[in-house]
Order: sequence, then C-alpha cells, then structure tokens
Amino acid sequence: MKNDAYNKFIELKNNESIDKKRVSNIKDQQLSILSSKINIEMNRLNNIIYKEENNVPILSFSKKNYSFATPENTGTGIAYKGLVIFDISVLNLTNLPIIVHDSFVLKQISDKAFEKILELYIKSEKQVIIAIDKKNSYTDETQKILDESVILNLGSNGNELFGKSWG
Repeated sequence: MKNDAYNKFIELKNNESIDKKRVSNIKDQQLSILSSKINIEMNRLNNIIYKEENNVPILSFSKKNYSFATPENTGTGIAYKGLVIFDISVLNLTNLPIIVHDSFVLKQISDKAFEKILELYIKSEKQVIIAIDKKNSYTDETQKILDESVILNLGSNGNELFGKSWG
C-alpha cells in the first residue's frame, strides 16, 4: 500500500515536470507567433509611412522580458513613431476597439510621417482619438486632413469641454 502511494507520487512529480516544460514551450511558441504577427504588421505600416527604406521597430520576447526598439536609430521622433506604429498594429490585429494618441507623442514625429499616420487613422474602421494642439504648426496638408476629419474641436473662449477651462 505504501509502495503504491509512493509510486503514484513519483508518477505525479514526473508528470508535473513534463507539464511545466510543455507549458513553457507553448508559451514560447505563442510569444513567437505574437511577435511575428505584430512585426509583420509594423513592417507593412512602416512601409506605408516611409516609401524609402527606413528602420522598422522590432518587438521580441524572451523568457522573462521583452524588447521593443528601432534598430540603429534612437531618435525621439523615431521612438514615438515606433510606438504609434505598434499601437496601430495592435489595433489592426486584435478586437481592441479604440486607440488614443496625445499631441505630446504625435508632435515628436516628422510632419511627413505624421501625415501618413493620419491617413492610416482615417482608413481604420475602428475609433481613433487624437489630441492635437497648435494645429497651425503642422503642414497645410496635415491641417487639411485634420479639418476634414475632426469630430470634436475643443479650445478656449467657450469651446472648452464642459464649458470650463481647467488650466
């Protein structure tokens, strides 16, 4: 009787070890699939934004962490462009219904790239909310795109949200 219980214990311990390895392998496979899909979509979007060759952000996972960077380019504008491309990729690949980008992130991106990003926003069938200040600092084409697609325009002199300035 004791021997049967011990044998069962050993069998369960072995199964536990095998199951842990299997779960780890499945997790690695899923993270590989996830990063591959996102990287492919980021590459596609990056090619729309930049017709010429431009470094694409890369997402990679390891056992305990992840990495997200644009190789060979550590500039602020490129970093924010990478973040926006990542967000749009996730929006396109998932059931996520909405993304929100603030002017702080968007203003760091070059004007030409921002125009292309606006076009990606417009083509999206999902909700995209952006906060823009100093619209006049953008190119005429960007201002035209913004004017044609604006839903809500907030500002001073009675155009504040809830009619009150919080600043």
